[in-house]
Amino acid sequence: MRFAVAVKQVPDTMEMSVDENGSLVRAGVPSILNPYDEYALTRMLEMRSEGDEVIVFTMGPPQARDALVKCLELGADEAYLITDRAFAGADVWATARALTAFILKFVPDADLYVFGRQAIDGDTGQVPYEVAAQLGVQQFAYTEELTRDGDGFIAVQDYGDTRRTCRVPRGSVVSFGAVDPNGSLPTISGYLRARGMEVREVDRVAIGLGVYSVGLKGSMTKIVSTRTSSGSRRNRKVEINDPAVGAGFIVKELEAVR
Repeated sequence: MRFAVAVKQVPDTMEMSVDENGSLVRAGVPSILNPYDEYALTRMLEMRSEGDEVIVFTMGPPQARDALVKCLELGADEAYLITDRAFAGADVWATARALTAFILKFVPDADLYVFGRQAIDGDTGQVPYEVAAQLGVQQFAYTEELTRDGDGFIAVQDYGDTRRTCRVPRGSVVSFGAVDPNGSLPTISGYLRARGMEVREVDRVAIGLGVYSVGLKGSMTKIVSTRTSSGSRRNRKVEINDPAVGAGFIVKELEAVR
C-alpha cells in the first residue's frame, strides 16, 4: 500500500507575526515540523508493512525542505516539496487546491491521504477536509485509532463527547486529532539513511495550475484588518448588592473595553 502524508513546516507560534495582508511573516522565525503532522506520520510508519510506501509532501518555501528531511529521518520513503514564489499568501482554499493538484499528478493511486488535524500557525483545521472535497473522496476527522481491515481500514474517531468506529475505504482522507507532546527523534540509522535521499521539488507549472489559481491571488479569504489583543486582566473585585447598580456597572465596564 501507499500512504501519502501531508506535512507542514510551521514557525514558532510564540514569535509569529503577520503583515498588512494578514499573511504570516516567517523571516527570522525558528521553524519546526508541525506537531500534528509529525504524529500522523509516526502513526502511518507504525502501521506500515513490508512492501508499503510512506510518501510525505509539503507546500512551502525552500526552507521547508528541512521538515521533509526530518520526515525521511523518521522513516518516510519519499519526499516532495511543492514550492513556488506564487504560492505565497495562500489561504485554505488556495492551499487545498495546490495540494489536490499535486496529489492528482504525483500520488493519484495512494491508498490513504493522511493529515494532522491542523497546523499550529493558522489553526484553521480546514485543509484536510477541503482537499477531500476537491478530490471527491470520503474524509475521517479526529481519528484516534486506525487499523487495517482487509482491503480497507477501521478508524476510531474521537469527537469529545462521542467516539465513532467506522470503515474507511481506500483512497480516503484521514486526519489524526492527537499530538505527541514529547515529539519524535530519529535513530542514528534513520539520520544516516536520510543523508542520501532526494527531496523532489515541484513548482506551480508541474502541478498544472495558473498563477491566478494559487497563493494570495488565488485566495478567497480577504483580510480586512488585523490587530494584537491583550491577554492582561485587571482582576477587579467589587461587591454590589443592588442588581440595577450591578447591571449598570457591567455595562460601563463593557463600554470601556469596546
